[in-house]
Amino acid sequence: MEKIKTLVRSEGFILSALLFIVAGLLYLPFISRFGYFNDDWYLMYAAGAKGPMVFKTIFAIDRPLRALVMIPAYYLFGPNPFYYNLSAFFFRFLSGLFFLWTLRMVWPNQRWMTLSAALLFLSYPGFLSQPNAIDYQSHLSGLAAGMLSIALTVKALQAERGKTVLYIFSILLGWFYLSQIEWYIGLEFFRFGCVFVVALNLQGLKDLGGLETLRRFLRWAYLFILVPAVFLAWRVFIFKSERGATDINLQFGDVLSSPGIYLLSWMRTLGDDSLDVLFRAWFVPLQRFGAGVSTFTWIAGFGIVALILVAAWIALSRIPMPGNGNPADGPVANRASGRGEIFWLGIGLIVFGLLPVILVGRYVDFVSYSRYTLIASVGVALLWALGFSFIPNTKLRIALLSLLLLSAALTHYANGLMYVRSTEAVNHFWWQVSWRIPQLESGTTLVAHYPVTAEEDYFVWGPANLIYHTQSAHKDYVQPAIYAALLNKDTIASVQAKQSQDFSNRRGIRTYKNYRNILILSKPTPASCVQIIDGNQVELSSGEDSRVEAIASFSETSHIVMGESFQTPPAIPFGAEPSRDWCYYYQKASYARQQGDWDEVRQLGNVARSLGLSAGDPIEWMPFLQADAHFDDIADLNKLAPSLTSDPALAKQACHTLTAMPLSAPTMEQVKQVFCR
Repeated sequence: MEKIKTLVRSEGFILSALLFIVAGLLYLPFISRFGYFNDDWYLMYAAGAKGPMVFKTIFAIDRPLRALVMIPAYYLFGPNPFYYNLSAFFFRFLSGLFFLWTLRMVWPNQRWMTLSAALLFLSYPGFLSQPNAIDYQSHLSGLAAGMLSIALTVKALQAERGKTVLYIFSILLGWFYLSQIEWYIGLEFFRFGCVFVVALNLQGLKDLGGLETLRRFLRWAYLFILVPAVFLAWRVFIFKSERGATDINLQFGDVLSSPGIYLLSWMRTLGDDSLDVLFRAWFVPLQRFGAGVSTFTWIAGFGIVALILVAAWIALSRIPMPGNGNPADGPVANRASGRGEIFWLGIGLIVFGLLPVILVGRYVDFVSYSRYTLIASVGVALLWALGFSFIPNTKLRIALLSLLLLSAALTHYANGLMYVRSTEAVNHFWWQVSWRIPQLESGTTLVAHYPVTAEEDYFVWGPANLIYHTQSAHKDYVQPAIYAALLNKDTIASVQAKQSQDFSNRRGIRTYKNYRNILILSKPTPASCVQIIDGNQVELSSGEDSRVEAIASFSETSHIVMGESFQTPPAIPFGAEPSRDWCYYYQKASYARQQGDWDEVRQLGNVARSLGLSAGDPIEWMPFLQADAHFDDIADLNKLAPSLTSDPALAKQACHTLTAMPLSAPTMEQVKQVFCR
């Protein structure tokens, strides 16, 4: 007996170490290079301006108990995304570990299958928001808490002592994880599925009829109904969400008007989303990311895959394989009821994992809504592991499992690389802004042509305020000093109509964007520097977006406060200052030009040329071209001319800008001859 206990303890340690290593290889390689993404910008700005208790106000409208996670997290980690990513990794690992623990308690003889399911759940490639660790602390801590709650449920049913304590912690953790993300309620199907399987074995229910089985099961497991029942009662009848997407009454109010149409729509979405989570997740994201990853860069990714497969092979080699003369640990086929249990549990988890999302008008999308795959991924892992158990050939079974792990590992590697590139692009954008603009006037509304897709205005005003105005403009609530408007058709119409203030109160953060006080920041092409558009002297790259062109004349550089000390972007989250390449000298020359300091512009141009630097976007030669014209340096003027005259649109802009300057007659004549033909 002692030897058996030692063996179990040894195997438990090996499997825990395996899951830890696999999770580390999947989720840790890039965490030191991740910055802020999406909602992180307003969350971290608000907490920095008003302290972590501001999260109570931010989450009060839809998920008030998220503050239970974010307040202590900010006290522990501050604004540093590295620690949030480390925490997210730890929660992801614990989710896989608690999942494996649950499976081992429910199906103790299926050691190989349960480990396969845990590996597939841990590495599932359909969830792509792991690097967005600040905003997803609640998602990942909630997932770990949910898995632990279910594991404690099973343990309580099987334990001979300490049942009451296990029951209490299981229920409390159940309420906690649902309070973080309400659509996680589909995970309750996993709880009751596991309870039912345990009841079949412990209570002898398998020999009873259907109704009697159900009656005795409910009588035996009624305590755990408290988890979803109490939560739903609170959510539906007590708590009133102020956010439409999480307001159950509002969502179902529309359904009652056309139930047939909604039912058909839900069924169609459920079918498509089920295919997404079960099959497409293993190749669609990888195809999308693969287009942007070079062959050389993939080498490190395949290195990670190799390490994962070696670690898995070492662990699996310590576990008796099904079909190798181990009847006690044979394939699921050895117990007919086992197949049905796992199959229906997997199917049910996919259906009930997706339904709460679909019923409120959401769907699985590997670009923006990959988070909705999380609960369904539990069922996906079970179904794939079950499918592998039908394969009698051990080598083929391992090869197919390895193929899925390979796909998952490469997906997470490429996804992490994409997040790194997004971080670098955004950080470099704002470092350039800081080189160009010493200070921004309070009340300025920024419109940015961004290097990444800006889905919300705080993607722009968040970083701007973290650099220029870190404190709230109001002492009683969060109010940024700088606002932003998205570059879209509505903004264009509002700017052209010269509309005034547009008030917004988003999660207690009040903004007053003003379409009469805009400043446009644009990075027209990947090769371009950030260009500050001056409506009084419009200079547009040949690669400029048509939306910027439509409102360029409204951009006011008067919102740049001149003569102030330049602000240095904080290392968290903007990283270290990038190398001072061409864009540094362009930004400084643009600022000097705005001050009318042509000597400084000329000097900066000479330094840039001496370093062998050159503009990636021809329009960026304009400050230096003007300096040459100002000093009547016709020779240098002619040297720069081909960079702009090769494009008629740029030549026309140069003609308009240079002829507006007070030039000497010879220089004016040369300008007209070269640029105004």
